[in-house]
Amino acid sequence: MQAQPKTNWPASILTSITMIRAIIRTRLISIGLIGFLSACSSTPNIIPNTGPDTLDVYERHISSSGTQPRMYRQILDDRRDLAAYTRDVSNEINLKFPKLPNPELVMYVFPHFTPKNRPIPGYSTSFMMYEVDQYALPGESAP
Repeated sequence: MQAQPKTNWPASILTSITMIRAIIRTRLISIGLIGFLSACSSTPNIIPNTGPDTLDVYERHISSSGTQPRMYRQILDDRRDLAAYTRDVSNEINLKFPKLPNPELVMYVFPHFTPKNRPIPGYSTSFMMYEVDQYALPGESAP
């Protein structure tokens, strides 16, 4: 343990000096680490800038194999009626996502009085069982 030299300075100044030394030490260490890490990141480019590009390599490969790639599918000139097979918006939605049953309920409201003793005649009203129509997921069957 090192003995503290005797000074005539107040304790608050000594505490401030100790804090300033700690801050300076931390900053010096930070600057040293930043310098070290930046020196490591300045390596030369590993991938060379010369040589063939991707298109040249592809064309050389295709020419050496002797076959030309088929870029597009062949269009068949077939005169069959494909209307039942053709997908459109209406049959796609109805086939893939069938609507689940949502029955309409009819309710009769009996004659009654309001809180101010005014008569209200009986009436019928109808509403759907569910507030929102639900749809089956693809592969599920609607009952």
